[in-house]
Amino acid sequence: MAERLPWHEPLWGQLQSRRAAGRLPHAWLLAGPEGLGKRVFARRLAAALLCEAPESAGDACTRCRACHLFQAGSHPDYRAVQPSEEGKAIKVDQIRELSDFLGFTAQYGRHKIAVLEPADRLNVNAANSLLKTLEEPPGNSLLVLVASQAARLPATVRSRCQKLRFEPPPVGETLPWLKSRIAAGLEAQILLEVAGGAPLAALALADPPRWNRRRHLIDSYDRVLSGTTDPVRAAETWGQGDLAENLRWLVGWHSDLIRLKMSSGSPRLGNPDLRALLRRWADRWSARELFERLDSAVRLSVLCATSQVNAQLSLEVFFGDGAEGVGSGRSSPPVIEG
Repeated sequence: MAERLPWHEPLWGQLQSRRAAGRLPHAWLLAGPEGLGKRVFARRLAAALLCEAPESAGDACTRCRACHLFQAGSHPDYRAVQPSEEGKAIKVDQIRELSDFLGFTAQYGRHKIAVLEPADRLNVNAANSLLKTLEEPPGNSLLVLVASQAARLPATVRSRCQKLRFEPPPVGETLPWLKSRIAAGLEAQILLEVAGGAPLAALALADPPRWNRRRHLIDSYDRVLSGTTDPVRAAETWGQGDLAENLRWLVGWHSDLIRLKMSSGSPRLGNPDLRALLRRWADRWSARELFERLDSAVRLSVLCATSQVNAQLSLEVFFGDGAEGVGSGRSSPPVIEG
């Protein structure tokens, strides 16, 4: 059964008050940044509504026939709709099939529940098809849309859902939870800061190989800038592991460099644990050059995600430009087509 995350309790209480008053809507939109457990919350809600003997706080009992079916992934009145492949869209055929499912009478006489996640991956035709279901929802059905980028959903879809907004909780509320789940030697507060206050994102970062890879990459880049490592070797290092995540970190560091360059104070950074090192890097370039570096990093990240470039050669060019210590003068430094 879904874990009860402590920072969810205020929202859970609001939802249960509406349930007790018989005012549950036919569609919820769970919106907010990644790493806050919106999917966990959606499954917790679905399990509770399908349960035959829910607890006093509204949670599923975990013992009844419906709970056993839900835990086994075979409850006939529940559907989870996701893209068929990672990074792809939810397609119209999936929504049509979902509409057919919701149109049938609940086999266990309670609710018909569907969770769409990530709902912001609905393509245009799928969103239009879903809108028809939202406009004329079948009786006793509930749609739960989970989205980290809710603005990508059509306004017509958003307006027909009751919105439940998830925000990063206060650090003091999540530190004990995170500390109890990470390896010794890792700083829970630093992990939370780097994860933007999102506890589950911080927990994912706490995977030792992943956290160590981040440190290894920042050291590699620093050695390029100091002239102690050549760009070819640095590119080989950066091409290892999860290239997409490596490049997201690269983009994040360059965004922080601009924040440091453009602020006379102490701006909030996405990587606060690297502030001293990033400050030293920011002094290396002019503001214009930093914007060029960021543009190059973003472009490289996007193109590598679609396999449109030779990643190794493009990384060599990127680090080679950085090792020169001056901007290239190009508005958008090149990447090498594969």
